[in-house]
Amino acid sequence: MKIKTRYIDEMKFEIINDKTTMIIDAKEMSPVEVFTGAMISCSGVDIVHLATKQGYEIKKCEIEADIIKKESYPQTFKEVTFIYDIESNADDVVAKRWVLSSLETYCSTINNIRNTAKIYYTIKHNSNVIAYKEAILSGNSTGGHQLENFDDDLEGMGCACCNH
Repeated sequence: MKIKTRYIDEMKFEIINDKTTMIIDAKEMSPVEVFTGAMISCSGVDIVHLATKQGYEIKKCEIEADIIKKESYPQTFKEVTFIYDIESNADDVVAKRWVLSSLETYCSTINNIRNTAKIYYTIKHNSNVIAYKEAILSGNSTGGHQLENFDDDLEGMGCACCNH
């Protein structure tokens, strides 16, 4: 992966990859907000992909992130709570597995903050709260379940915490 950025003017930057370009106006949305949007979008992609791969339909997938940053510099993320609101034709256990598979295995942006931030999640599935501010393992995450690639997990149920 190769990404390039170019300053345009007035705190606007162009981000370029080999497929497209995108403008970030730091006066409208800071790079940290863009990173946060990338984290929750990454998780959303995981959830939709897992559901579709397993033959389920996602009718709604909205994700919100509440972040507490350290007061001193660098102001890294201290605590992040992800709030998922999903509607699907799956049962609650399967929906929770999608979220945990994303948080604990697949989402590389979220996994980049696991060593420095406490991570919590809340899941609302089909209008029912099925998890409320539960924690995932933070800190050194190198001992977790790792796959060579996304398609190696044929059932999409790779997270160890769901298999009890």
